Amino acid sequence: MSLLLNVRYYSYKIAQIASILLVILLYAPLILAANDEYIVDNVTVDAEGKDPNENRDNAIAQGQTDAFRQLALRLSPSKANDIISKMTANDISHLIRGFEMVDEKITPTHYHAIIRYSFNGQDIAALFPEKEKIVEKKKLDADEHEIKSVLVLPVYREGEQLKLWQDDNKWRNIWYESALISGGGLIIVPLGDLNDRVDVDDSNVETATVKSLARMYPRYGVAEIYIANAYFNKKADPKPTLEVTLKHLLTTKDDVTRMDFTIHSTEDLNGLMARASSDIAKKLYDIQTINPNKIEFERLKEIKARVNATDIAEWEDLRKRLLAHGNIVGIKLNSISFYETRMTITFKGTPDMLGKTLVASGLRVLQDGDTLVLISK
Repeated sequence: MSLLLNVRYYSYKIAQIASILLVILLYAPLILAANDEYIVDNVTVDAEGKDPNENRDNAIAQGQTDAFRQLALRLSPSKANDIISKMTANDISHLIRGFEMVDEKITPTHYHAIIRYSFNGQDIAALFPEKEKIVEKKKLDADEHEIKSVLVLPVYREGEQLKLWQDDNKWRNIWYESALISGGGLIIVPLGDLNDRVDVDDSNVETATVKSLARMYPRYGVAEIYIANAYFNKKADPKPTLEVTLKHLLTTKDDVTRMDFTIHSTEDLNGLMARASSDIAKKLYDIQTINPNKIEFERLKEIKARVNATDIAEWEDLRKRLLAHGNIVGIKLNSISFYETRMTITFKGTPDMLGKTLVASGLRVLQDGDTLVLISK
């Protein structure tokens, strides 16, 4: 009876993984169709209020509008304002293919996030049938980083015995599924073939280094290797706990992180391992995809700017437009004359993010020493 149950369990798991692979194959053309031309990165949103869920919804909706404005200005600067003025928030929401949270901060009264929006290419192309070709200067900063996959070696310890390639290594068997479901296509678990067994086994995995596993990096096309060493401590207080040591192999000193996962009353060991491996896979995915120039949200910065607005009405309109964006938190009027207005902008984030916000507000941006020169289009 036990053998029959095991066969049924693994048959179910195989069928589940096969169905996931089928979905990926069916939707791969749609994923590939999400052309970078119709993606807007690093949209900063903010909202305040007493309801955190309402704040989040409002911020995401505002982000959609900001993202569409940036996309319109990128595709057709000369016609963007006319098209934007005709679009309602509901119209824009129907153009969104999806969005991804790059970073998110939530308090009871404040919501802040950086979001990546993907638009439906066919619908956008219909709005901009004669989109203008724009040659953008290639960014040389660290925002353009290459996202690479990582390899995870799941090691399970039972008493004094370590298991890596053994068939009864439950931890590794469960990791195959978690990497597929939660790893976003960036997490790989090795096959355990002859090449892998030559490079590393349970006798030397704990002392493995970047150098000793050098052949595995190009073989699997990965940039990083992690060793996930798990031990089920039945005597942990207050409940049995899966103790995981995650070692990131580095050329200098390895980075080691300890994580404990306490078993839930509704879980068995397989369920606990599935939850732990899924959580770790998601964290590794975030590490690989997070912007290395992560914004220091709490630190405010100031920059001087001048713009070709020549009267109070123009100034007030510009100020209102700029403050509608979450990363601009204050604008101080320094002087106004018959040919220009000078101001000080207080903002959060990087200068690059501020530049994107100014462009999204319908301005051309030039640099003059430590001052921004803003030109209304």
